[in-house]
Amino acid sequence: MGLSIIRYLMALLALGALTACSMDNMIETMTSEEDRAMAQEFVDNIRTGNSADIEPMVDPEVWRNSAGQFDQAADLFPRGDVETRIIAYSMNSDGLGEGARTEKDFTLVTTDDQHWTTTRFSTLQEGGDPVIVSWSVDGSSEPPADLEVMETVGSVFMWAGIIALVFFVGIVVLIIWLVRRSRRKSQERAGIS
Repeated sequence: MGLSIIRYLMALLALGALTACSMDNMIETMTSEEDRAMAQEFVDNIRTGNSADIEPMVDPEVWRNSAGQFDQAADLFPRGDVETRIIAYSMNSDGLGEGARTEKDFTLVTTDDQHWTTTRFSTLQEGGDPVIVSWSVDGSSEPPADLEVMETVGSVFMWAGIIALVFFVGIVVLIIWLVRRSRRKSQERAGIS
């Protein structure tokens, strides 16, 4: 009975390890819900040409220099049903607390599986709400290299997880076998069969 429980627990552990190893899950863990929502909103606003909602998100100087480019960027996105996901994220902060200077970089890909649009932007937060201090949008008929790297790294993590899991299961099986063997020898020496 104990061995079957261990087998079920190992199977659940394996399933949990494999699902936790995706890059999407890792990025979701690293980013806050507010950051993910802001990134998605920024891309959606560019896609739909919603300049009124973009302006408050962007640093005033950046807005003055690039307001007209947002309309041009909207043409780079695929039409119809699309999926947008964060494929890269980094953060740099000089401290904790409300006065800390925090910079964040986001890379998102929007696709309908025929056209890919990569949106990159950086935010700066110094005590208040974060503002977008730089941005770029690129369209392509092929998946961007960042997306391919993310999927490759995700595969490597998955295989590394499987190898680690097989190794861990092997250690557990070896320990169980050694314990049973030891008990059997002890019983034989005691004359119990």
